[in-house]
Amino acid sequence: MPPKERTIRFHICLTPEEKEQVRRMAEENSLTMAELFRAKTIKHRLPRRVTKVAGETYWELGKIGDNLNQIAKAINTSVLMGEPVVVDRALLEEVRNLVRQVRREITEVDLITDLQDEED
Repeated sequence: MPPKERTIRFHICLTPEEKEQVRRMAEENSLTMAELFRAKTIKHRLPRRVTKVAGETYWELGKIGDNLNQIAKAINTSVLMGEPVVVDRALLEEVRNLVRQVRREITEVDLITDLQDEED
């Protein structure tokens, strides 16, 4: 399928130094400035924004995970010392799965939020 004809012009303002930098980057990559612009903006995905709440929640979940690791280390140490340890492994695994699920849901909420922001 042949490429569509580009008929829309897009105007941006740059300082002379910025324009020279763009010109050099384009030249170094054997591109026109327009091709460089398209390559750097349209063809590459930008990092997804993370909401403040999602970022804070993700951070807190990481700290909870650290605490779980410390508990596991204490249990392992007790076992090595021959001390009896009662662990509900099913409950521990359930907690791990819940933490993973919440982390996944946080990223999905961010994606939905981003999509809604784009529609507005």
